[in-house]
Amino acid sequence: MRKLLAALLAVVLATQAGAPATAHDPIDLTELAARLLPSVVSISTIRLIDTPAQKGQAASVARKRGMGSGFVLTEDGLIVTNRHVIEGASEITVTLTNGTNLSATLLSKAAVDIALLQVQPEHPLPPVKWGDSGAVKQGMPVVAIGNPLGYSNSVTSGIISALERDIRTTPVDDYIQTDAPINQGNSGGPLFNLKGEVIGVNTALQSQGDGGSIGIGFAIPSNDAQFVIDRLQKFGRIKPGWVGARVQKLTPAIADAAGMPRKERNAEGVIVTGLDIDAPAIGILRPGDIITAIAQSTLKDARTFNRAVGILDVGSTAAFEVWRGGQKTSIALQIGDNPFDLKFGQGTAMADMAADFTDPPDLGLGLGPITADLRTRFEISADVAGIAVVTVDPRSRASEAGIETGDVIQRVQMEPVASVREFWSQVDAARRNRHTRIMLLVRGPTGERWVTLPSA
Repeated sequence: MRKLLAALLAVVLATQAGAPATAHDPIDLTELAARLLPSVVSISTIRLIDTPAQKGQAASVARKRGMGSGFVLTEDGLIVTNRHVIEGASEITVTLTNGTNLSATLLSKAAVDIALLQVQPEHPLPPVKWGDSGAVKQGMPVVAIGNPLGYSNSVTSGIISALERDIRTTPVDDYIQTDAPINQGNSGGPLFNLKGEVIGVNTALQSQGDGGSIGIGFAIPSNDAQFVIDRLQKFGRIKPGWVGARVQKLTPAIADAAGMPRKERNAEGVIVTGLDIDAPAIGILRPGDIITAIAQSTLKDARTFNRAVGILDVGSTAAFEVWRGGQKTSIALQIGDNPFDLKFGQGTAMADMAADFTDPPDLGLGLGPITADLRTRFEISADVAGIAVVTVDPRSRASEAGIETGDVIQRVQMEPVASVREFWSQVDAARRNRHTRIMLLVRGPTGERWVTLPSA
């Protein structure tokens, strides 16, 4: 009995003295935040916007202010941020945690949303430490520091919500998703693990249209950021590898039709759909080739193919594992210099691929009244009433549901609609009534059909 009482007393005393924290106790981030804040900077920009002449008024130039975040890479003032934070800026100012303002010079930028700035500090700045984004796992706690909505030196925390997110800003997207609150102005700031290491560069957020955080933010993985930064410092651009092959994801059905052995039909890989003009792969790869690996990198889809090729050095030779004619072979292919990267910054499409993240239109739909022009263009007969689908965002659920440009929406939740205003009135009413899905009667080339879309 005495031993039992002694054991119970020891447990009570240990609890009163401060038992180990449980999973439900909040993490104390005060020391971590104090240590990391000096390595994070606020960035403000000024862009000059030309205003064309109007009746009675001369042309003018307006000044538009922007904001973002960044972090210190070297003691002598090398700063990392997002490209979209400084894109088109005529003035860039970096503000340190102590309030010191430093004029910044743009050194280089990449289509992958990274830019390097240089400031001239009076004293050495505290650089960040990189972490290994390849080691992060879903559910890990993280800390974001930045300048959201102009509130500098803001610290937020959350977890890693998901990995390998594709938000379609570039052909190589591989974002970390986090629920640590990220708002406009956080772009370019660091995402830290609890060791104080940078495991991501906060870049984009998903919102419901007002630009506010809803717990879905995206960060460029630190390993990707380091790769881009290293290339920018060496070459002034990313200089990604390129073979000029267009591919799509391999499916069991395609593998079967291509004559792959039954045991290989669930293998990961991509199938070549075409080759670009002057591509290094011309004469070596051909449409219908199934590529299962590149230099030991496995391939899941076109995105992972682009990443596997992009990290290869220009001029090097890589082994492509290919199924062709029912047989597996290894093909050596010399890696070329990506022509889009060569032209980056000269107004090419590639230069715009990583522009500031924007939400798709509400429901992914651009709508308009059925005008005579639209009736002719989309072959809408005179007896069809409703509103016309003018655009469909390819990222949206509307696109996934099969709604296409030229379709006509005739009813929302059983009610006919004759104008865009009526359409949105019915949608808003469904949302107020907490309907999780909205029913649309859509008329297309093959007739009417009911389609449901998430209301949120």
